[in-house]
Amino acid sequence: MGKSDYMEVLVNPGASSGNGLKIWKNAKKLLDRQGVSYREHVLSAPGQAEYITSMLTKDIKEDIHILVIGGDGTMNETINGVRDFEHTKLSCVRSGSGSDFAMNMGVDKDCETALMHLINAPEEFELDYGLVTADRYPSRRFVISCGAGYDADICKEVSESGLKKAFNRIHLGKLVYLFIGVKQIFTRKKSMALLYIDDDKPIRIKKLFFVVGMNHMCEGGGVPFCPDADPTDGIMDVCLVRDMPKWKLLLAVAMVYSKNHLRFRKINAYRCRRMYLVTKKPQQIHLDGETPYKASRIRWDAGGKFRFVK
Repeated sequence: MGKSDYMEVLVNPGASSGNGLKIWKNAKKLLDRQGVSYREHVLSAPGQAEYITSMLTKDIKEDIHILVIGGDGTMNETINGVRDFEHTKLSCVRSGSGSDFAMNMGVDKDCETALMHLINAPEEFELDYGLVTADRYPSRRFVISCGAGYDADICKEVSESGLKKAFNRIHLGKLVYLFIGVKQIFTRKKSMALLYIDDDKPIRIKKLFFVVGMNHMCEGGGVPFCPDADPTDGIMDVCLVRDMPKWKLLLAVAMVYSKNHLRFRKINAYRCRRMYLVTKKPQQIHLDGETPYKASRIRWDAGGKFRFVK
């Protein structure tokens, strides 16, 4: 990336429990010192990142570079707004409470260090995005993961809980996911389901705990549900948890951080291009941590590629 390069900067002021603007002010000073040209877009409402990205990437003939100052939710909106993947480059700094995407991609925790690397020694990757279609809702893209059941219930409760902001103030935001995750083991209601992996025979599930399709290894504040996931291979990794008693689920939660959860017989890993889930009871859905709806018929597809520069 040369100093003459131009960036469109999407700033989520609410990222990292309200520290997004502070992070941007520091980043802005660095870009000015380095002679990088940019235009800032301070977001003020949900969906705005998607709309602005859509306008920026419409009918373009040359490359455009979009820098995201926000978390996984802002990245999700941005990827859903891209109209021209051939000419659009995306970058980000760690500025969300989870920032799983940036963490998975090895973006430095320090904003200044990450930006200096982006300016002086940029690395470009062709990354996978997934596509999910549920019930009658329009299809949506995801960059990290899309889950149905337990992990989505956690995301939903975390987003609605005041604990997240309180824990972030003392730099312990990830503990909120663990705390609510343990609680959800005892409170969430399971459902019968059928799961279709590519063209294989359906998997019959008496009690679905959750299923997640992932492009990256970690979600939910660094939980490695799919340790072998590769965001460049064009294949979706899947983790399915089903038909387990509560005490085993508790043990599995403790073991997942050391990547030993797949030792359980009812926790299964798959790799596929598409997956289809039918449930008796509607399940909460999350896309990169965002929880837009519940659905009982959900299809995942390995969608396509996008350009990412760090």
